[in-house]
Amino acid sequence: MKKTALSLLSLCFSACLFAQSYKVTWGEEIKLKKGTADIDVVAADNTGLYFTEERARTAIGGFGGGRTSYKLYKLDKNFSDVFDKDYKKELKGYDFHSFQMLDKDLFLFVTDYVKKEKLFKVLAAKLDKNSRELLGDYTELGSYQLESKRDDYELRLTSIQNGTAFLAVANISGKEKVSLGVSVLDKNLRRKENAVIDIAIQPGSYGLQDVLFTKGNKIVVLGKEFEETVIKKKRKRMVFKQYVMSVFDSKGKKLSDVNLNSGDKFVIGGKLIESATGEMLLAGFHSNTAKKEDLNGFFINKIDADKGVVQLSSYKQITPSMLGNGFEDPADEDDETKDNKKQKEKVKDDDDAEEFPNDFIIRSVDINPVDNSIIITSEVSKYSYYTYTTSQFNSSTKTWTHTTNYVHQYTNKDILVIGADKDGGIKWMNVVPKSQRETIRSSMSGRSGFSNGYDRYGYFAEAGGMPFYSSFTSLLHKNNLVLLVNDHASNNVLASYGDKVKTIYNFKRQSNVYGISIDLATGKMSKKVVSSNNNDAIMMPRHSLVVDNEIFIPSWRMHALAKTELKFAKLSVK
Repeated sequence: MKKTALSLLSLCFSACLFAQSYKVTWGEEIKLKKGTADIDVVAADNTGLYFTEERARTAIGGFGGGRTSYKLYKLDKNFSDVFDKDYKKELKGYDFHSFQMLDKDLFLFVTDYVKKEKLFKVLAAKLDKNSRELLGDYTELGSYQLESKRDDYELRLTSIQNGTAFLAVANISGKEKVSLGVSVLDKNLRRKENAVIDIAIQPGSYGLQDVLFTKGNKIVVLGKEFEETVIKKKRKRMVFKQYVMSVFDSKGKKLSDVNLNSGDKFVIGGKLIESATGEMLLAGFHSNTAKKEDLNGFFINKIDADKGVVQLSSYKQITPSMLGNGFEDPADEDDETKDNKKQKEKVKDDDDAEEFPNDFIIRSVDINPVDNSIIITSEVSKYSYYTYTTSQFNSSTKTWTHTTNYVHQYTNKDILVIGADKDGGIKWMNVVPKSQRETIRSSMSGRSGFSNGYDRYGYFAEAGGMPFYSSFTSLLHKNNLVLLVNDHASNNVLASYGDKVKTIYNFKRQSNVYGISIDLATGKMSKKVVSSNNNDAIMMPRHSLVVDNEIFIPSWRMHALAKTELKFAKLSVK
């Protein structure tokens, strides 16, 4: 089995005869004020590009001291300003959630907590894309009982049914149980379906992974169950126990649980997929032991939601030798990088660092319109977070100043690409070796100052600024999948499986933007330089917006005490 898998990968790394061509068009720098905390590329149509700016109101010292404000910008096809509008008035009394595009219409989503009634509400309004004003009052989409505003509530919106409806999932869990509010909204914000789903697992032991609304009007919920385990120095930590899948009707009544493990294959990662014909698939990773300590392969299961059973399984082996190894070159290190390493080791020795698991995370699923085949991309990703405090004595005032430093570190490694037929049968598998390490620091009281989209469970954290330059985006063009990624300038040829690749952590000095083209019929790949990053512009592939054969890519550099630098590039793929 191992020999067959390795031979297949070797074939896939042959030179591709028909490489893609790329054209990059840059816009002028966009003037933003101080205090920008995040941007989000919302949508693009034949008139231009829409993005939002999140900005903290500044206090003494230039740090956030008031409510956050949100502004919507529109740029034309040449990235020139069309308009910008601050939604201070429209958001008064509400919490901003997002701008969303559906079927060429633009919507503003907000949430509210009614203290007297202890109700968490989700509301939305359609926007006039020319005047930027709300077209009427907010429409209430859901109202859920919560014990207090301090309860964690989150909301995620995705388009379903070929882009004609929204699936809205709200985390309305209390202290005693996990609860989800699930609604299907049409393009006029009418609720076609509405349900409250209760999961019989304690909130601290459950993490939502995915929710799917099937063509048979069933709601399928996929989650991770954790259990408390004692680790070194008698500390306790929640560790992964198993994946759980349940099927509910459109009113929230539980119909069945689905057994995902089969024989010696135990699920350790997964994502729900709706095929072009409306069939439900579960794609993910499995371990060959009940302890689930090692990743041994990739699988795709066809799920019968009506019967609550797995119908068909397709597996492909993954071995450690298939994955590349990143190495760091001391010559690339600057003083800040060296200081980061020293401080992290010190905090790690003190056992104060928070380390999250190193996992393959499925980033995207594309359906090829040529034959309805399925292309799945995933990435090895790890996140760590720590804080430390420094003190400085002022001899003039005879006082000490204490500064809390926040450090987020993201490690993004190999990309795994799977090609499957329309029924989920795996045809080929390829590995793109890479190694990215991004460290983001800030030093302020309270909030760390940056928008962090990391969520150990993965479902609700789709936005957020960090990481800025790591990871990748994908585009389906003709019969090719194109991956856009920042990589070390020394990694200018396509590495084979198991090869060592140079780790990039200084993106402004040492990185290029590369386009990796993958033939969907064979899995063969080619790699080209798209653009060179530098001090003036570093592309951010993870934050890109894909429209047809074009990728709209932001490039921004945020400063605590100065204006944010922002540009956009349009990458055309031919």
